[in-house]
Amino acid sequence: MDLEVRSGQPGPVVIPHAEWTLTKNLKGKPEQEGTCEVEKGRISVLVEPQQTGMYTLEITYEIPPETRKVRVILDVR
Repeated sequence: MDLEVRSGQPGPVVIPHAEWTLTKNLKGKPEQEGTCEVEKGRISVLVEPQQTGMYTLEITYEIPPETRKVRVILDVR
């Protein structure tokens, strides 16, 4: 999955750090987690869900001085 981050401010978007967690049904411990690949304003994540069902992919990234989170629902069949 790729996430493209854009800013309303002029200039490039700088993302020094991003990480992700994959949780089944938003309950319990994450099934997988890791560090995202970041290239300019694009965050890339490769997930490998182990079961079918609903998952939540949460991406946490920094654009100093802020930290932001994005949640994506994945329906794995």
